[in-house]
Amino acid sequence: MPYQTASSLREKLISKELSAYDLCQEHFQHIDALNPNLNAIVIDNRSIALEVAKKLDGQLNNGQPIGPLHGIPITIKESINIEGLKTTVNLPQLKNNIAQESSILVKRLSDAGAIILGKTNIPLMLSDSQTFGPLYPTCNNPYDLNRTPGGSTGGGASAVASGMSCFEIGSDIGGSIRNPAHYCGLFGLKPTQNAHAQDGHVPPMPNIDLGFSMLASTGPLARTIEDLKLAYNIAFSPRWDYLQYLPVNSPTQKHKSLKDYKIGWFDQIGPHTVGQDTHSVLNTTIQTLKSEGATVEKINLDSQWADQIYHIWATLFGFVAGQDFNWFIRQALKLKFRHDAKGSMMGVYKSLNKGLNLNFITFSKVLRQRQESIAEFSRWFDQYDFILSPTSVGPAFKHNPKHTPILVDGQTRHYSDYCFPFVMPFNAMGNPVLVVPGQTDSNKLPVGIQCIGRHHSEPQLLHFGQLMEDAGFCFRPPDLKL
Repeated sequence: MPYQTASSLREKLISKELSAYDLCQEHFQHIDALNPNLNAIVIDNRSIALEVAKKLDGQLNNGQPIGPLHGIPITIKESINIEGLKTTVNLPQLKNNIAQESSILVKRLSDAGAIILGKTNIPLMLSDSQTFGPLYPTCNNPYDLNRTPGGSTGGGASAVASGMSCFEIGSDIGGSIRNPAHYCGLFGLKPTQNAHAQDGHVPPMPNIDLGFSMLASTGPLARTIEDLKLAYNIAFSPRWDYLQYLPVNSPTQKHKSLKDYKIGWFDQIGPHTVGQDTHSVLNTTIQTLKSEGATVEKINLDSQWADQIYHIWATLFGFVAGQDFNWFIRQALKLKFRHDAKGSMMGVYKSLNKGLNLNFITFSKVLRQRQESIAEFSRWFDQYDFILSPTSVGPAFKHNPKHTPILVDGQTRHYSDYCFPFVMPFNAMGNPVLVVPGQTDSNKLPVGIQCIGRHHSEPQLLHFGQLMEDAGFCFRPPDLKL
């Protein structure tokens, strides 16, 4: 039963056609068969999961109330706290860090009846579009073990795409939900900027009690829109005590069919263009929408706006990354970022440095620039319901721990220019983005398309995603011959 939806499994559980314990056992058998080759799940929660399954079966048999996720097996990104389990963010200094309290997201999912099978693989400090590091083995893509599943929610994407988990809760500050969804053929939702310093996510580093969060979102990855919507509605219902996940009435419309939508799209941002595989999937998406009767028009993004948005992201990321560390470590980060950014067309190194200096005047100025950039981009939503774009330059690339240039259609691209140009702007501005899966013809690797909405339009995005899934943009299981 590895690829059934959460709702179909719940029906079997409620009718007692299947017990939560047996379903949990089946998933662990599937994990035991696949995970040694995928390295997707790195912290096993087996004993607790099976005890929870027994308890849920007892509640059902005794006629006690059950939740909307009764008995559904899921996974959680390693960086999200679960009481009693390690949260290391693949950092040797935190290898013995055990969470003292569960994240609010974990509590909500558990209270709804979900069974947490384990925690999934991540790169060092969540700082890569691949998933490897000093503590955990390299995570592999289930469509091709020689390729990355992306990062930083790479383990979660690999687990969901291989059927080891029904859905995953991940996080995204620079494409960390969207790139893994894109590389692994999943639906992924980066909500409107929603990360909170008290969410139970690391970073911020544990036991420091910092309160600043910017650019980041936590959100779900799933094989169907139905499961994505279910996970989102449970984990991200309003949290009035912390003024978080609050409902906002977005003017974006829900239309009954694709023919009623007006869609803008772009395939270039500044100097950044896409490879043939991505262009092919994007073109198929556009032609499908047009055949369904939708109005679809290409838009051109201002190059100065593009330069500004990368500057904004990099400066704010410097503040987010630097707040946890003293002056000496921040100087080391500057050296690291200098190496990583050298040769990239995004030109973010100086802006990263500015952010790492933690100067308040710099922070205040970049917030003003951010608001101006948001206002400029938001004008597109006066004309279009949603904006479509590539997620990454191409499909999942072969494991590349040294970040060497990546070959695209006979020419090399800087590692950062392959992974980040199309995702970073929507962290910088905080827009919600839904990744919808497609597939290349040339090598059968997934390629996801970003559907970008105005702020707080998640219900409308999910509705649009359902129409896209009905039109054929759906998850296709990998051929797992391991």
